[in-house]
Amino acid sequence: MFAERVPADTPRGRRFVDLVNRYTDDCGGADRISEATRNHIRRIAFLQCVLEDAEAEYVKTGSTTLDERLEYQRMSNTQSRLMKKIGLFNASPDRDVDEYDDPLAYAERGGSRPHRERLE
Repeated sequence: MFAERVPADTPRGRRFVDLVNRYTDDCGGADRISEATRNHIRRIAFLQCVLEDAEAEYVKTGSTTLDERLEYQRMSNTQSRLMKKIGLFNASPDRDVDEYDDPLAYAERGGSRPHRERLE
């Protein structure tokens, strides 16, 4: 994974390796991704670990400084951009498959989405 062998037998090291492996699988597997994608995956995994550490620290203390929140936001945005770049991040949330996902039903409605009920 790195030019020099780095032991990954710490909890954080195991988490990093696990994330790299999962993201690699999500991108099609180690034998199907480019070196550039491999680099992006390592950076995404690193950011995930750092963000998780920041979240854990917040849960322990219940407070953050403005600088910590800004750094968290920057890292989170960077991670999202990298994930989008390699296809790991789906901007639209998963939704249940229903009759409106059918192209024929969409065409029969004249190419429009169904109206949704307003919640009171």
